[in-house]
Amino acid sequence: MRSHDELVVDEDGIPILSNVVHPDTGSVNKQSHDTRLPVMSVESIARQLLGNQTLRKALDEFAAELSLDIYQHIDRSIRPVIEQAITKAMDEAGNNAYDEIRKQLESVIPDILARILEDTNTGNS
Repeated sequence: MRSHDELVVDEDGIPILSNVVHPDTGSVNKQSHDTRLPVMSVESIARQLLGNQTLRKALDEFAAELSLDIYQHIDRSIRPVIEQAITKAMDEAGNNAYDEIRKQLESVIPDILARILEDTNTGNS
């Protein structure tokens, strides 16, 4: 440890508290205390963080927002392709064929989006 102008600092130059003021009474405790935090394992820190309800709620909200963002991105990406396919099929076939193709595509789109979302969530994209 080094001292700079009577201020005790550690090897990184960070001041070490020695005269701690009690928050309730405002009195100074002249005893020197080891101000270093106890060493905790990564697993212990992770367990404590995941046990925190506020953090878990924030993570749940983040996951919900992320899922919605992914869904909207997929919808924006796929919609033009599907619309183009419908238009092409409509141009190549008569009115009856157009109605049948449109009905079939509209019924399949939710399943396609659900599979893409599932693949995205499991990392198989």
